Amino acid sequence: MLNNALMTIESLAGLEHVSGITPDLLQKLYSEKNLKDLNKRLKSYTMLFTKNGPLHNDKQNGDRIYDSLFKTIVSKFENEGSRTCEISGLSFDTPFHALYEKALGELGFSSKEIQKKDTTIGRTWFPLIGGLGSDAQALPQAKFAIQIHPICIVILQFLPLSSLLYNGGILLVDSSNFDLPRRMIDRNRRLVEERAGAVSVSESIENIRDSKGNYLIKALESLKEKELFDETYSDLNLWSFSNSGTGASCQIDRIPNTLIRKLTQLDANPRTAAELKSILNNNFTSSSFLEALEGNRDWHLLYPAVLGSGKNKVEHNGYSSEFLESYYHVIGKGEMLEIARYISFLISKYKTKYFDKLPKKSDAWNEPEYRIEIVKVLALATEKNEWSLEHQIAILDDKEKLPVNSSFRRMHRLIHFYWQRDVDNIPLPAVEVHETAVFKACEWVIALAQNYSGRIRITESLRSPQENESVSLERVFLEALENTYVEFMDICDLLVEKENFYFSQKNLNELLRIFFSQPIQAGYNLHDWVSETEDVVLSDWLQRIVLFAEQYQSYYFEKYRNQLTGRLPTEKFRRLVKRFEERSDFYLLFSQAVENTNTYLAEHKGGSSNQWDVENLLLDPLGNRSNGLSRWAIVFSLKQQSLKSQTTDQLITQ
Repeated sequence: MLNNALMTIESLAGLEHVSGITPDLLQKLYSEKNLKDLNKRLKSYTMLFTKNGPLHNDKQNGDRIYDSLFKTIVSKFENEGSRTCEISGLSFDTPFHALYEKALGELGFSSKEIQKKDTTIGRTWFPLIGGLGSDAQALPQAKFAIQIHPICIVILQFLPLSSLLYNGGILLVDSSNFDLPRRMIDRNRRLVEERAGAVSVSESIENIRDSKGNYLIKALESLKEKELFDETYSDLNLWSFSNSGTGASCQIDRIPNTLIRKLTQLDANPRTAAELKSILNNNFTSSSFLEALEGNRDWHLLYPAVLGSGKNKVEHNGYSSEFLESYYHVIGKGEMLEIARYISFLISKYKTKYFDKLPKKSDAWNEPEYRIEIVKVLALATEKNEWSLEHQIAILDDKEKLPVNSSFRRMHRLIHFYWQRDVDNIPLPAVEVHETAVFKACEWVIALAQNYSGRIRITESLRSPQENESVSLERVFLEALENTYVEFMDICDLLVEKENFYFSQKNLNELLRIFFSQPIQAGYNLHDWVSETEDVVLSDWLQRIVLFAEQYQSYYFEKYRNQLTGRLPTEKFRRLVKRFEERSDFYLLFSQAVENTNTYLAEHKGGSSNQWDVENLLLDPLGNRSNGLSRWAIVFSLKQQSLKSQTTDQLITQ
């Protein structure tokens, strides 16, 4: 606040620096600018100092008191003393109230009359400062008078001459780049001066209102004028300040250096500067634009759209390709542009009947069929060697998320933006996704599928748009148990949502469809998958199923062990597990397994005859019925047990 007032004085006097301000200069400006009369007319003055000061609360003597007080403080200026100003750090001896009383005395007020007046410093003289007495906004320290150098009171009297409104309050600005607020305040001071000169000297001077967007435009212009675009750091704080009534407050809108840098990049481009200013000038667009820009997010108004409905329906044309592309580069997502243009080209080349019928309306990208039809186009392009698994992964909303989410919704509007503009033939863009979690997961599963005995049939099914969603990889994983190290937690990494334990491989299958549709397919080596799942609930649930599998195997081996040789029925158990893999009679087999295991535990281990329950074992980790996840885990655990016993049996035989 004090800095803004000093900068206002600097601007009024045409100084190079605030250090040139002296008491004599303050007195000179007071007279030249007719400060007393200006402050009586400025609406901003009462917002800063309330209506309780002499200028507005004392019609008979207010002008005289204000004038005498100003001149007394200036003429009695001290820069040494036993007191230290809590605002400026200046030293002084004579407090404000003593100078106030002296000014009143010089006007002829008696000691008795002076005693009746409040001469302490409160909000009337320094905004938001609680004072002694009955100040409604007195701060906790108001039990004693705050130490403020009287010259600060004089300096603040110039603040209304540069005060504009922001968010319903008086605007104050500050920045680590000191020259930025100086230039903004100079602009504001000129605006107030123009407003004052445009009305009669007998009329009030209304406040000048503006938006955050417009203030940022002025900040950009100030930076450009001074060629400060290359400054290493230029943040900006916009203070919305009120000292009125009982709702005195101060709020801060912080504009970080990163946002200033992004705005300066857009403003520096002649092809986008005009559109940037039109966005910031509009209250409707500026707020959401600045939020999106600061958060490096897509901005919905970049694109054509229909806003509102009925009589309020408005056709929004969006912004130019140049602005959209500059915006994407500024938020660090420029790589999306080329690939969106390319997909738009593929749509025009391989468009399905859907795209033939689809009018180029602005909200078509939001229709449920839109994504499905794009996938069809990309699958056709893949067959022609014009798309690949790597490119499909490159457009995903999250390339690091496992289980795989095959959504690329963030690309929808961008693709449609170019589709509406008839993009010409462009080459397939280069992408790099080999270090992403999704690619590594696909690589692992593809390696398993390529080494699967039924690979021809399963790859045909994965390529088929009719069969793709229903293809199960269960047999691929079960067979892989025989050749490589696979744990059920590895499968959970790829196919189980950790929040709700929902089991699905539809999204993964979609990516596999693209890979196996490629005319030329890379071959991947089998390797272990290192699970990153550290879910205690999931782990405890799986351990229960593993324990059941172990106990069921114990029952089976005890019952069918060769009584003469002691040989374990490992091969017979393996064939039984094979039956569990079939979906047709799983529930019947499993029910019998649970019953037999309970009987065995009761007879041989002293356990309960109801230790295991069929329905309980088919629950997911959250206690919900989940035939898919639970059945997979049961079959997988039984298969693991059969392989372990088979290996043990072979070692014994050898």
